[in-house]
Amino acid sequence: MAEAVGIVCHPRIDIGGPPVMEARRRLEQRGFRVWTYCATAEERPGALVDTLDGTRLIVSIGGDGTLLWTAQQAAAAHIPVLGINAGRLGFLTQVQLGEEGQALDRWAAGDFTLQRRALLEARAGDRVFHALNDAVVHKGLEINLIRIEVSVDGQPAGRFDADGVIVSTPTGSTGYGLSLGGPILHPDVRALVYMPLNPHSLFNRPIVLPERSRIGIRLPKDAAILTCDGQQNAQLQPGAEVQVGSGLQVELVQFDGGRNFFDLLRRKLRWGLPLTDGDD
Repeated sequence: MAEAVGIVCHPRIDIGGPPVMEARRRLEQRGFRVWTYCATAEERPGALVDTLDGTRLIVSIGGDGTLLWTAQQAAAAHIPVLGINAGRLGFLTQVQLGEEGQALDRWAAGDFTLQRRALLEARAGDRVFHALNDAVVHKGLEINLIRIEVSVDGQPAGRFDADGVIVSTPTGSTGYGLSLGGPILHPDVRALVYMPLNPHSLFNRPIVLPERSRIGIRLPKDAAILTCDGQQNAQLQPGAEVQVGSGLQVELVQFDGGRNFFDLLRRKLRWGLPLTDGDD
């Protein structure tokens, strides 16, 4: 059986439209078997498990959310992911829609590198979730704050009242964590960021931890929700504990001469730019 390349699309992307058909044509000309799939956030990891046999690459066409979902599917099968941005921000994707043909030609010719990205593993009871960006324990729609107890590698690390707590990867440091005042981590840094969500305190600040750290999040008296990458949810009852640490890894296809990390920060977040467009 010929090696396969999968194309995972956001539901708003027409599988029969020009970008997907052009990608399929170029791949099939090179002898690859091509399969396609439309992903939605409601679908769980494992949705592609029966499709991945013989797959050498998964192409994600959509926004960052589509790539997050695709990465969760690809990581367990050790299949690289090429992200093509057809969304609004596209911070995780190096290739823009319309450039997919050239990108696939370069990949097929071996003109690429693979960048390792760590995923979080969040365990709540007998359920296991994976996240490329972040795992968040939060109060949901409740108005009152919730009491949270945090440990790092079995040692007490915090006890506070807040809206919740977030653990993010370097990949996720430019996502939800950034809007909460967290640090920006280069994707090659092997670390985790732990921070409370709106704590009722003047002194709780984000903490950068080694990637090997295991973070325990316990709810001594309140219910809460665990959300991973903004897509997977689990209800947590009072007394529940979530264990978060590094788990699987996914490899993202990168091209020399493409947009580097600092270029993305400038283009997408205006980091490192003056407040005005003038020279003064």
